[in-house]
Amino acid sequence: MIEFTLSRVVLCISGIVLLASVAGGLSGIYDMECGSMDDNLVERIGYMLDVFESSNSDELILDGTMILPEGYSLYVHDHFVEMSFGYRTHIAETEYGGSFSLQWNEAKRITRRRSRRSS
Repeated sequence: MIEFTLSRVVLCISGIVLLASVAGGLSGIYDMECGSMDDNLVERIGYMLDVFESSNSDELILDGTMILPEGYSLYVHDHFVEMSFGYRTHIAETEYGGSFSLQWNEAKRITRRRSRRSS
């Protein structure tokens, strides 16, 4: 009877160890996937600013709740776009020369004033 009980205890402990090792691996994969998605997002925001820079528009309204994941912040300066959350920071280049910061829970109006010559 004691052998049966000990075999079940060993089986349970082995199962817990196996689950813990798999959960650690899955956590690493999840972090890598989030990092890849964040890199893609910051590059797309940089591209959006490039399109704004080359367009005829003088105003762009950015809503952090629509373009940033919850808790993230965006800082644009010196032709760079930085998106950060906690210890993670992702950087992309842009042609946009202005500077501003945007939090997840705010909206910003970006205005570019150019001199336009009349023909």
